[in-house]
Order: sequence, then structure tokens, then C-alpha cells
Amino acid sequence: MKSRDLAAAIVFAGLYAAGVIALPGISFEIIQVRVSDALLPLAIVFGMPAVVGITVGTFIANLFSPFGPVDLLGGTLTNLVATYVGWKMARNFVFRGSWMFVAVFQTLLVTFIVGSYLYVLIGVPPTPVAGVVVPGIVFSWLGVLGGSVISILVIGYPLAKAVSRYLVAEARYVR
Repeated sequence: MKSRDLAAAIVFAGLYAAGVIALPGISFEIIQVRVSDALLPLAIVFGMPAVVGITVGTFIANLFSPFGPVDLLGGTLTNLVATYVGWKMARNFVFRGSWMFVAVFQTLLVTFIVGSYLYVLIGVPPTPVAGVVVPGIVFSWLGVLGGSVISILVIGYPLAKAVSRYLVAEARYVR
């Protein structure tokens, strides 16, 4: 890894970890808005430095998680897959809207993996809604989905587009 790429990875790691550690109340619960996940779509633009940095940042941030080794490993691996596969998808699927497709993929991946293990760790009970008993895992997924939509789709996707257009002279990993 070139020194410029290493420096970028370190910046991504620091930004991700700082964002989670600074906002623990909204980063570690069943209903969460992990603002640092807005960095995930930046893997489309920055490639491997973002993948490595966000993965390391997730590991560092999850050292502070109340959910212990499950969140430490589960969250780290989830973000590794979300950033790496997202970067590769963006390189291979070049069509109008492909970046949004990648951001939606990242959102759904985080939702289902993190929502599933948080359901097991927290034990969300089934809840009756309009006469129908909704399984607890659905509430767990919805809690993570809401926050992931905010961080990845509402903040991260436009951030990636803006960085690509205005701050990166040449998006060297995509197109």
C-alpha cells in the first residue's frame, strides 16, 4: 500500500472510530443511527484505502460496544464486506444509478446482519401490532434499517457523489 493510500486509510479509520465513540447513545442500540456509516459509500470513490480504514475504524469503535465480541467481530466483518463488495460492485456495474444500487446494498447488508445479531443479544420480544403479532427480529431489522437509511443513503450516498465530483480530481477506482 502506497503511503498516500495508507494515510487515507488512517484518516478513514480515525473518522469512523471518532464518530461512533463520540455518539455512543445512537451508535450501539437496537434503534441506532451510526453516523459513521455515512463513510461506507466512500469506498466507491477511494477503493481499498477506504475499505481498510473503515474496517479498522469499525473494530476500534466496537471495542467500546456494550455487546462485546459479537459486535466487535460482527460489525467489523459486516462493514468489511459492505465496503469491499460495494467497491467491487461499483467497478463492475457501471450504469446510471449504480452508486445508489451499491448504497442500497450496503444499507440492506448492515440492516440484516447487525439487526439479526442485535436481536439475539438484546432479545426483542414479539409485539402485537394491529392484531398481528410481529416477530421481534422484524423490529430489530427496522431499528437498524431506519438508521442505516439516514447514514448510508441520506448522508453517505450524496457525500460520495459530492466528493467524487468536487474533491477528487480523478476518481481513480471507478470509471
